[in-house]
Amino acid sequence: MRRRFAKGGIPSVAISGESSTAERDEAIRKLEDGEIKYIFSVDIMNEGVDIPSVNQIVMLRKTESAIVFVQQLGRGLRKHEGKEFTLVLDFIGNYQQNYLVPIALSGDRTYNKDTLRKVVKEGSSVIPGCSTITFDRVSEKRVFKALEEGRFSDARLIKGEYEHLKQVLGRIPSLCDFDENEAIDPLIIIKKYGSYAAFLQRYEKSVASTLSEAKLEYLKFISTKLASGKRVEDLLMLKDLVSNRIAVTFASAMERFGFAHACSVRNMLTGSFSTAGKDVVAFEDGELKLSHSFAAMLGDPYFESCVMDALDFGIARARSRYSNRYKETDFVLNEKYSREDVARLLNWNKEPNYQNIGGYFYDQETKTFPVFIDYEKDPSISITTQYEDRFVSDRRLIAISKSNRSLRSNEITRLAEADSNGMKCYLFMRKNKNDKDNGKEFYFLGEMRPTGEFTQIVMEDGKTSAVEIVYNLEEPVRHDLYDYFLSDFED
Repeated sequence: MRRRFAKGGIPSVAISGESSTAERDEAIRKLEDGEIKYIFSVDIMNEGVDIPSVNQIVMLRKTESAIVFVQQLGRGLRKHEGKEFTLVLDFIGNYQQNYLVPIALSGDRTYNKDTLRKVVKEGSSVIPGCSTITFDRVSEKRVFKALEEGRFSDARLIKGEYEHLKQVLGRIPSLCDFDENEAIDPLIIIKKYGSYAAFLQRYEKSVASTLSEAKLEYLKFISTKLASGKRVEDLLMLKDLVSNRIAVTFASAMERFGFAHACSVRNMLTGSFSTAGKDVVAFEDGELKLSHSFAAMLGDPYFESCVMDALDFGIARARSRYSNRYKETDFVLNEKYSREDVARLLNWNKEPNYQNIGGYFYDQETKTFPVFIDYEKDPSISITTQYEDRFVSDRRLIAISKSNRSLRSNEITRLAEADSNGMKCYLFMRKNKNDKDNGKEFYFLGEMRPTGEFTQIVMEDGKTSAVEIVYNLEEPVRHDLYDYFLSDFED
């Protein structure tokens, strides 16, 4: 390629990993002084090289590595006097992984899809300093679609990001190190492997020891169910028990967290909340203490360090992301939650059968009524379940009841009396199920109140009845999310 440029009268040089440091420095000097127009590099200059005057990047090699893409694109994103823009010529099609673009432009390496969507919608307010980013409408949709369909749980991506952070730190990172260094979200690692310890056991030869399957199962429970930090009380209670090895009376737990929270924490840590739970804690004679099997495993110092690493990460995440709770709930507005998270954070005694929940569920004891909506329906599902839920505005929603419901059905009657019966309605929404990494999670959009407007309708099959329910949201939907829900990616 360099020879072709030379034949065309375009001065350039080529360097590779075999080039000496002096040769590389000389090539950079010539580029900065204007003696050449291009440097062709192979396997070098992705990072650690700062040439602010570069205003054109030509991609001639395909990469599936987000790290390499970000590094290559970043070579042209330095500000320089007289430089108004950077031209990127992609002859390979790396741009087709459109989600790499907001990663590169924002410098955000967490691979958090919500953060990247916000970069696309509000680039100028997200990017620090005086830099600005603007995506046209077509680019916006392409990036949104790529984010929704992209998998950030790819083993190569995770291993690459881990090795990058390890190199920066000069040691094996802790879970908190990932957040503190704005590296890949460690929950991506946990979701892929069950726990950080399981990942290290597979790929890191220098780990302290090998953990048994039983120990890895306990770590999986703590990591996947608690370490997200969505409710800090579980983490604080378990950390106290692990640190002190002293039983805690349930009365003191109630005094510390309140009755409802204390009961929910007890149910979660004893494994009684869910059939998939683990008994890290036992409840006996009015006291909470470590279960016998879990306490015995903590005799392994490496296992205990892995447990504490997960707990410390969860507590830090709770304080950084989930401390600004909405009204009197355990939820944070615009954060994402699974149905299991919702049941636990609403302090339900038992995890329900989610097939019975469908679009909503009423818990009699807590008088809570979470509503789950897929805003964009899968065309392959039955026409009797393709509910036409729709926004009228950013704070007014029309939702459809389950099928075979009428104005006399129990849930409709209960909604009609919501002002007097104390029922709390909460809205959880996702665009659809296509998100390969977070398809089970819904955005929490706050409390909503039924307006009293109920209309009985007939579904598209011409015979199945349902009811349209009009709600007013307590808070308007954040505008980038509102636009995201209403966007049509297929235009």
